Amino acid sequence: MNTLFVIGDSVVWGQGLRDEHKTATILAQQLGAETQMLAHSGAKIGIRDSYTVTMPSGEVPCFFPTILQQLQSFTGDPAQVKWVLMNGGINDVEVQRVFNPMIPQFELELHTRNYCGRDMLTLLQQVTSRFANARVLLQGYFPVLSHQSQPPGVEALFSLVHGVKFAPLFDAGLFRSQIVEHCLRFWKLSNGLLRGAVEQVNRLAGEKRAIFVDSGLNEANAAHAPQSLLWELDLNNPDKAPDEMIAERIAACELVGAGELQKYQCLLSAAGHPNVAGAAKIAEQCIRAVSRASVVKTSR
Repeated sequence: MNTLFVIGDSVVWGQGLRDEHKTATILAQQLGAETQMLAHSGAKIGIRDSYTVTMPSGEVPCFFPTILQQLQSFTGDPAQVKWVLMNGGINDVEVQRVFNPMIPQFELELHTRNYCGRDMLTLLQQVTSRFANARVLLQGYFPVLSHQSQPPGVEALFSLVHGVKFAPLFDAGLFRSQIVEHCLRFWKLSNGLLRGAVEQVNRLAGEKRAIFVDSGLNEANAAHAPQSLLWELDLNNPDKAPDEMIAERIAACELVGAGELQKYQCLLSAAGHPNVAGAAKIAEQCIRAVSRASVVKTSR
């Protein structure tokens, strides 16, 4: 049976989603393919990393195995892999950096260019080389926060990411605005760089081996925005996880001996990720991309 090979971070893993609601599952059903999922929460591209460790569940955020290590761990027949769904970059940049308005935007941009541009190109070249018969779908990111997000929601996500109360020394409105600007800048710049990596790989290959897939999520779909398609923190009960995988994730966190702060962040780690409707929307985008590519291939 043909295989859909899935590598990447928490977004393609489908943080907080049951298997049947994951983008990869919906796409595989449409393709009539078997899913091989190696993506997991927290994974970074990790071009220069050699250390590795494995968590008991993909729901537990961890840098390792890196996305490159996920690729290298494939042991099946590469010829059976007809599609690859992948993403990556935000965990190399680091979510804490994206949510830190005290970091200058030029520094955020530098890290984003290094990882979503340079390192993603290296990874994408290795993926297309390993799977000569596969079409690669590189999934883009989305705005976690936008200027349509409610201020208390912005503050709650900031506190979750950094483990501190939202109590800036500066004007609170300006501080919130700069957090949002960082999120928007990462979203737009990373997607442009990911798209550029796809174009370069295709140019070097002399054919369309890879496709950039826009998430289809916009600023109105950000967390705590009017039409949010992301898991959101409960602002009336900030200790309540919003997703479908709470019990499994907490059990896995207990197995790795996480500290109390890590357990708390693990409990709420689905916040800011696509919810059931968001994952379905991204799956629609992937299916459209595959359909367009098939039409182009058939017409040649």
